[in-house]
Amino acid sequence: MKPLTRIALTVALPFVCAAAILGALLVLILDLLCAPVCWLRRRPQANHAPRTRNASIVVLNWNGLHFLRDLMPSLRLAVARCPGDHEVIVVDNGSTDGSSAWLASEHAWARLVQLPENRFFIRGNAAGSAVATRDILVFLNNDMRVEPDFLVELLRPFGPPDLFAVSARIEMQGQRSETGLTRCFLRHGELRFVQPAGQPGDPVPVLWAGGGSSAFDRAKYEAIGGFEVLYEPCYVEDVSLSWQAWRRGWRAIYAHQSVVHHAHRGTSSKVFGREQLERLNWRNRELFFLRSITDPLLLLTHAACLGWNLRKHARLLGLPIAHGVLAVLAAIPRLPAALWQRQRSRCHYRRSDRDVLQIVAVKAGSAPPPAGSTS
Repeated sequence: MKPLTRIALTVALPFVCAAAILGALLVLILDLLCAPVCWLRRRPQANHAPRTRNASIVVLNWNGLHFLRDLMPSLRLAVARCPGDHEVIVVDNGSTDGSSAWLASEHAWARLVQLPENRFFIRGNAAGSAVATRDILVFLNNDMRVEPDFLVELLRPFGPPDLFAVSARIEMQGQRSETGLTRCFLRHGELRFVQPAGQPGDPVPVLWAGGGSSAFDRAKYEAIGGFEVLYEPCYVEDVSLSWQAWRRGWRAIYAHQSVVHHAHRGTSSKVFGREQLERLNWRNRELFFLRSITDPLLLLTHAACLGWNLRKHARLLGLPIAHGVLAVLAAIPRLPAALWQRQRSRCHYRRSDRDVLQIVAVKAGSAPPPAGSTS
């Protein structure tokens, strides 16, 4: 970023913050105007458990042949050890490294969906889920390796009619930044996403089921609309999806015995640079708040503390605050879609934002530093 551009964006920060407060007030007025329509469209929530524990496992790949050499044999063993009629679907996002030919030759047991170009995370997974035929959807990133009982333990909790998703335990080499036990805490009007170390025991609630290491009730996933293109190409789409499930009265839980090993950002870092990834994360967090949070006090507090939070994130990530301003500005063209989805969803809600936070939040003082990403 050029120095003059960085200075201009920093100077623009107070105006962006003022616009955020005004925008929050306008959104709340829109909520009031749409409230009668949302009330009239309110319908009883249909809760049905999946008919079977059969899973469609969707693996998203882009130029990840070196990752697939580890993942596919481990996944085949996990499928073989899990009773039921499962299918594996590998979506190839226009790879040029020979991934498709290798899969067709070495792993013909898996169904291959070849896309002509890289559709990234959200649209790529949509192509896989569109051809899935089983009652449970399992999404896996290609930069994973799974333990033999990964699938058995991931599918075991399904049965209760209000269960939406099950999140696997994520193990990483070196410094831990993911666990699968996803929670949050509220500070300065912002949801700080955290991932404490998981412990064996009874299933515990999670804020979101990670889009690259979790199982979803397919009927509920499709009822919500899946990963929203609002957040494309990637990041925070799994948080938003799970938040919608919680608001509808469903649950997402953590399965400690279902284990995946993850090369964090193994694929996304090849597509985007670090600064671009962080701006995507920043932008989509703002879109998530506007799209999903309907509590008036939370929304206004978030807008009022926007400048504080941008500075906080900039310090944590070691980036100039201008990157945060750019991220907020990048969200503006997507605001109409976010507001449309916001109003469409309100008639389905059975829990308030604060009800959800009461279930999935941890105390700020007991939480580790905020996670650097959500995917």
